[in-house]
Parts: sequence; C-alpha cells; structure tokens
Amino acid sequence: MHLSEDQIQRLLHGELSPREEESVRGHMTVCVQCRVRLAEADREEREINTLLRAVDSPTPRMDARTLIARAEASSRAAVVRSAWLRRAASVLIAITIAGAAYALPGSPLRRWVEAVVERMGVAPQRHGPEAGSGRPSAPGAGLSVLPGQKLVILFQTGRGGGQALVSLRDDPEVEIQGPPGAASYASGAGRIVVDVRDTPAPFEVHIPRSAPHVEILVNGERIFTKDSDRVTTGGPATGAGEYLLRLPPP
Repeated sequence: MHLSEDQIQRLLHGELSPREEESVRGHMTVCVQCRVRLAEADREEREINTLLRAVDSPTPRMDARTLIARAEASSRAAVVRSAWLRRAASVLIAITIAGAAYALPGSPLRRWVEAVVERMGVAPQRHGPEAGSGRPSAPGAGLSVLPGQKLVILFQTGRGGGQALVSLRDDPEVEIQGPPGAASYASGAGRIVVDVRDTPAPFEVHIPRSAPHVEILVNGERIFTKDSDRVTTGGPATGAGEYLLRLPPP
C-alpha cells in the first residue's frame, strides 16, 4: 500500500492531523517510492509558484543597446567568445519579449539559453550569507566540506520548513544537497549555514562515519548529534545509517 495523492498533498501543505501525520511519516520511513513522490510533488509546486511569481511581476526593463555594448566590450578580451556574448545579449532581449514563457517547466527557450551559457563556459555563482570555504557538491545545489574535529550544520528555515534525510557514509566529506533554488549555503570555521527559502524542500545530508563530532540544528535547536560512533536524534531511522529529520518552520 502507498500513500494517496491526497495524503501527499495534505502532508506537503501541513494539513494532516497529528495522528495522520505520524502515520504518514511512519509509512514514508520505510517506503522509498512515497518519499520520491513527495519530493516530486514539492518540485512541481515550486515550479508552479515560480511561474505564478513571474506572471504577477512586471517584466523588467532592459536596454538592448546597453546589453550589446557590454557584449562588445567583453569581446575585446576574447575574440573567439564574442559571437556567444552577442547571442547572450539577444537571449536576454528575447526573454524580455517572451515574458513568463521562459519560466514554463520544460520550455524549449529555457533549454536553449542553458545550452548557450554552457558553451560560453560561464559557471553559475552560488551566494550565501557569509564567505564559504567549502566546495559546491554535485549534482544540484549544495555544499561539501571536510568535517574537522567538530562541525555544526545550521538550518535556518522559512515559513515552509522541510525535511532532511541524513545518511552515514564512508566518504571523507560532509555533503549537503537540496533542490536548486531551495536554499543558499555558506561555510565557515566549523560551521555550515543552510538558509532555507519559504517553500518546503527536501534535503540530503551525507556524514562521514569517520567524522568525530557533527551536530545538526534547526533555528538553533539541536535535532541530530553524531559523537564518534554514537548517534542521537529525534527522527526515525529509515535504514542502516539513515535518519529522516523534520525541519520545522520558525
């Protein structure tokens, strides 16, 4: 037996009673298929919200002459890339005309723009609340760092909250992954900060078995601790070395 679509949607929007939510989450701890369906439903809702925001927001004004001038200025330093820079300027003008069409899931315009950017060799920049010393994880959005003697992972959740699947692995680095655009990431001395947006989102946290001490906090409240080989958590274990944690809103 699997969860119905109604149960998935009500769980996503926090509409279940405490007893129903306990039963549904208990099922998800042992059912990978339902966890995947929940993540897919969350992704679809975020795409719809993005489209609605694009439709509601006024189309930004762009000066075509300024865009082309910038492209031509950059081409002086790299003649080979000048044609791609001009094409990028044309893409931005086309996006202005197309409006919300670019935001549609599966839009051919979106795929064409991404292909142009990739061939130009321009890598996207990830910004966080502070200068990070970790490296981006792959694939998707996230961060990877060496844990050191003690590492604190701080989730700062928005109104939607979320959940995190924590797994112990033999890899040397702590790795955090989430849906693109769901959060910003930053790392400092002994700390990782994950600033979650207002939309509910699922995250994956991979912790090395060899890490001496790792803590996970949500808005300052500790929900997971790995101290040497001992693990303390309020979330259920979904398998050997896996724990499903709820990331409640503030």
